Amino acid sequence: MQRNGKTGLIFGIILVIVGLIILLNKLGALNLNLKKIISIISVTYGAYLGYSGFGLNSNKKVFWGSIFFFFGIYLFIDSFGLLNPEIHFFWPVVLIVTGLSFLMSFVNRPKDYALLLPAVMLIGIGTLFLLTDIGIIYSFEFWENFEKFCPVLLIILGLYFILKKR
Repeated sequence: MQRNGKTGLIFGIILVIVGLIILLNKLGALNLNLKKIISIISVTYGAYLGYSGFGLNSNKKVFWGSIFFFFGIYLFIDSFGLLNPEIHFFWPVVLIVTGLSFLMSFVNRPKDYALLLPAVMLIGIGTLFLLTDIGIIYSFEFWENFEKFCPVLLIILGLYFILKKR
């Protein structure tokens, strides 16, 4: 019963903060657009969910809290126009954020080594896509090497299923 009351209290505080931010924005005291508001909500909710997940040893909460938190940070940076609009950041960021969420789940349960495999794979692939989009790695070279080393993904996937807790 106490847990439900605590969750309701925290949810109520979050609603009050969000309401105040929207009200101050409408009154002109803050200069926030919808993307900034959504990013603030996402970071706040993700931090809360991740924090409670670490406290309860719940990988599901840690994973989804990390997704909301890291994606909220991406939206917040993008809302200030700091990202080059000619570069397609979205899909590499989705892969990297998902990989970071698996990594945070591993930090929550260090004995579950199977979580490291998708983390490293998704962060690595997302980083390669991002470097290709930025122009540090040329697309032709990337796909030529990707074709060569594609079986490594099958090996990593097989190791994931072998190491995964049953």
